[in-house]
Amino acid sequence: MKGGEAMAQIFHYKARDKDGDLLEGAIEAETRDIVVDRLKGKGYFVTSIEAEEESSDLGEQLKQLKKVKLQDLALFCRQFATMINSGLSLVRSLDILVEQTDHPKLKDAIMSVQENVESGMSLSKALEQEKKVFPQLFISMVEAGEAGGILDDVLLEMADHFENENDMKQKVISALAYPVVISLVAIGVVVFLVTVILPTFVDIFAGMDQQLPLPTRLLLGFSNLFSSYWYVVVGLVAVTAFGIYRYYQTDKGRRKIDWILLKTPLFGDLINKISIVRFSRTLGVLIQSGVSILDGLEVVSKVVSNSIISDKIRESRKSISSGDSIVSPLRQSKVFPQMVLQMIRIGEETGSLDEMLAKIAQFYDQEVEHKVESMVSLIEPALILVLGVVVGSIVVSMMLPMFNMMSGF
Repeated sequence: MKGGEAMAQIFHYKARDKDGDLLEGAIEAETRDIVVDRLKGKGYFVTSIEAEEESSDLGEQLKQLKKVKLQDLALFCRQFATMINSGLSLVRSLDILVEQTDHPKLKDAIMSVQENVESGMSLSKALEQEKKVFPQLFISMVEAGEAGGILDDVLLEMADHFENENDMKQKVISALAYPVVISLVAIGVVVFLVTVILPTFVDIFAGMDQQLPLPTRLLLGFSNLFSSYWYVVVGLVAVTAFGIYRYYQTDKGRRKIDWILLKTPLFGDLINKISIVRFSRTLGVLIQSGVSILDGLEVVSKVVSNSIISDKIRESRKSISSGDSIVSPLRQSKVFPQMVLQMIRIGEETGSLDEMLAKIAQFYDQEVEHKVESMVSLIEPALILVLGVVVGSIVVSMMLPMFNMMSGF
């Protein structure tokens, strides 16, 4: 709090409109009097106002930290479009959406947007105030929809876009779930053998009047080290992961890691294909809604997650602004395949660039699915092989002293 300025809080109200219907809702404001003035300005008769107490419940605080998912945004857009198409005002539509939305973070963001719109701010500007919740693509699309008077159509397009993005994300997650489970099981088996099973053989080995084989000595040394200093190992892993995360948050670190990921076998090609899908689908939707190519490329550069590809798109935008066609700078970036460039060229020449971009997105969406399936088909047997080699090595190391003792008799 600065300069005696009151901190905003949420007030829950009950009021009756001009027809006598009971209304319930919530408003974020600094004082109760401000809430009363706002409600009276709408022509409502206030019956009760209660300030929301700050919850100390850990569960409620964790809900606030919960990320707004793509399906939440898709549902928001579809409901919003339906109400706008039905003739409801923006303020009234947003007021209803506040009541219907269950997600705490999204609910608060819609409430803030509703208040800003009610005070005279445009919808796109109000959404920009909550850009931590609403993506830049969505804000730019709404701005184009407001300018062209097609806000409901734009919202439906964005609902489809978020649903397509969510479908692609779920396909990747579902396909990689099994390899991840195998990896976790492998780690669990190794830890169990080293920390539980192996110590039972220590007394047996100690009673043997002979030198243990080198593999056995190494395994016992690793077992003792891990059992005594497991917290150091876990700490080093956590510190390393945190260090990589912090490094990735810097511009230099993000570019370096993104460059390494693009050069990684299997994963680099997958990242490139996913970036092409997002580039094509997003730019196509923007152009179809009346956004210029230059503005569209600026938005797309923020949507593409890989910073190397994002930089290439920004460089292409500078060349296009100087008078080049869209294909020439994209070819120089060496990110987009020849087929993509040819389809974009045809789209430019025929005036159907948005349709061509939609076809590219559809084609590479299938390519991503096939790529993930082929990756999983290679990763699964490799993981099983690694698990077999590791577990087999541990078992052999434990049994070697037995074999040596038996051969000595």
